[in-house]
Amino acid sequence: MMTIKRRFIAGAKCPKCQAMDRVVMLSSNDDEWIECIDCGYTENRPTHVEEPETPAVPDEIGVIQFKPRQPK
Repeated sequence: MMTIKRRFIAGAKCPKCQAMDRVVMLSSNDDEWIECIDCGYTENRPTHVEEPETPAVPDEIGVIQFKPRQPK
């Protein structure tokens, strides 16, 4: 028997009907998807998400300024 977990997503808006707070995330074993309880719109979670590019290392050297030591 497959168990499906159902969780509401607070503040989510349905991409189809624009209903607010009517979207649930459903998950079972290896599959996740969202569903609008008003219009029935469903969307599977993407299986591949591209990683963001790593920023280039800057060529410049930064300047660090130290505060003068306070006498003891």
